[in-house]
Amino acid sequence: MSFLTDPALRRIAAVTNDVLAEHLWRYDTATEDALGDLARILHRTALGFNNTTAFLDKAVQELTARPDLRLADYGQALPNVLAAVQRHGILADLLIDAYRAWRRHRQIEQHRDERHLLLQPGDPSRGVAVLRAHGPHTWRVLPDAEAAEAFGVPSRCRIIGQVAWTDDGWLPTAYTNPEHLQAQPAITYRLPVCDDLAPACRSLLRWWQLRHSATWRSRTPDQLTESELDQLAA
Repeated sequence: MSFLTDPALRRIAAVTNDVLAEHLWRYDTATEDALGDLARILHRTALGFNNTTAFLDKAVQELTARPDLRLADYGQALPNVLAAVQRHGILADLLIDAYRAWRRHRQIEQHRDERHLLLQPGDPSRGVAVLRAHGPHTWRVLPDAEAAEAFGVPSRCRIIGQVAWTDDGWLPTAYTNPEHLQAQPAITYRLPVCDDLAPACRSLLRWWQLRHSATWRSRTPDQLTESELDQLAA
């Protein structure tokens, strides 16, 4: 499972921090009102943005894969690439404008039991955390494939712990099996409290990154250095 593989959704997440699993606006494109008009504009813009992304990706691969191309060949290809770059930049801005206009008229319903969180606001390359409710103030955390790769942990799409709201902030507790909280608390790890949800989720990933590294040395969070503790919540 990996979110934000679609270029338009990735661009939207980078600018707005909204993580969408699909082009939700397409469900409004058949509506004959202002919302439908906005949805159709957004739909066309998203398709155009994705098409130029695919064209540019292919063009760059072809140009870089052919070091033997003559200067004349580059001269024939570059005008098309430069035109596509310009069009891509325009579509990138139009995509966000169209999305924000659509969102002003469409409230996206959040599942009470699951939500999707960009791990690093403004940076989709750090992946997405899937949060599943466990009680009124606790979320179990699962990284998507991109997050697991970005943080260097093997636990893609599997539980890496939970984050719970307390009077002091978000408390991350690392574990791989929720039953360990009661049955084997020695292999669960309470990490420093974070002031926001995203840093708390990143803290879990960084703990498992450390846990699977040579620098772990069988230590608990209480035995980490101040620098290492600060790095967890960075």
